[in-house]
Amino acid sequence: QIISLGRASGIEKAIDSYRRHMLQVSSLRDGPGIFDLEDYQGTCTPLYESIWQPVEEYVADKELILIAPDGGLNMISFAGLIDGSGKYLIENYPIHYLSAGRDLVRLRNMSQPGSGLLAVGDPDYNATASARLSSPEMLRSVTQQDANDYITRNVRSGCGDLKNIKVKPLPGTRSEIEQIAAAWKESTDEPILTYFGSMASEEKFKAEAPGNRIIHLATHGYFLQGACQPDIPREGFDLDIGFIGENPLLQSGLFFAGANLHGEGSDSAGTEDGILTAYEVSAMELEGTQLVVLSACETGLGEVREGEGVYGLRRTFQMAGARTVVSALWPVSDRLTAEMMGRLYEKIDESLPRRMREAQLERIDELRDNGQADHPFSWAGFIALGDWR
Repeated sequence: QIISLGRASGIEKAIDSYRRHMLQVSSLRDGPGIFDLEDYQGTCTPLYESIWQPVEEYVADKELILIAPDGGLNMISFAGLIDGSGKYLIENYPIHYLSAGRDLVRLRNMSQPGSGLLAVGDPDYNATASARLSSPEMLRSVTQQDANDYITRNVRSGCGDLKNIKVKPLPGTRSEIEQIAAAWKESTDEPILTYFGSMASEEKFKAEAPGNRIIHLATHGYFLQGACQPDIPREGFDLDIGFIGENPLLQSGLFFAGANLHGEGSDSAGTEDGILTAYEVSAMELEGTQLVVLSACETGLGEVREGEGVYGLRRTFQMAGARTVVSALWPVSDRLTAEMMGRLYEKIDESLPRRMREAQLERIDELRDNGQADHPFSWAGFIALGDWR
């Protein structure tokens, strides 16, 4: 079926309202309440009516919905849309995302899967270069880097917004990794590597990531949202000159140990700056990695280009070889993230869309049983993109 949804301009306005609402809710100290839920319902209705209601009759009896969103639709969580009966879409069926429809063909070819889980969390963002290289194990990590690492190492954004960022510790992510490790050991005999503090470094990640079946990164992420893209006067130009400014892959990334120093002492020590950009990820070799979980705020975002998806972390991890990426669309507290991620690893033998759905439904039931607002902010922020099997 081919169904016209009308002009994109009207849908984009509804998406902007949706994003503003989620960012507003993220600033609430005690989380969303009943009035925030009512506001969300009003914000969500135009989106449901414009993008989902027209196709609803064609998907009503399906066991799994695969969505390849374009443009601003990459920025919303379809699971949290409310249908005409007042139910969230995730209550009707599992939902999974694709970069593009061609993934249905591309992902048929299964590469030999890796083995084991690499889990990194609770980095020491103030760790000096010498502290990160204090052990022989860390020195080996640096010497093991290949040519691609040296080409891309410490190529970072020149944006002032990034230079001024100082991130706070995430102690809750240590508990998150420990819960995941416990669930992993109960469900499989595959090895597991966990790193915290100064060992939760960019050097360690780059050295240990290849060959793992699953990679879980629990840390802060950043997305500059075009902060360094200059306004371009288009009057007098006949050509579509497109993007001028920084490579968009420098404008999103993850913070590892030492990130608050912004490269101080790293170049002279021949090591990393603790800021892993999407550009650096694109040069990695992650063939055989079946799943990357980016347990960080707004890691699912990037520069939106109509017809080309989102240029950011989730795209570049797939470029590096990872078959599926779980990432966040808005800021999520480390406590809520730990709860969701713990559930995600409990039934590792089930398909990812079903595990994601079960974790979300459990969270919805908890909120309702406790008399709290079941606002999607609390459970729909993470999405899975890539291989649904």
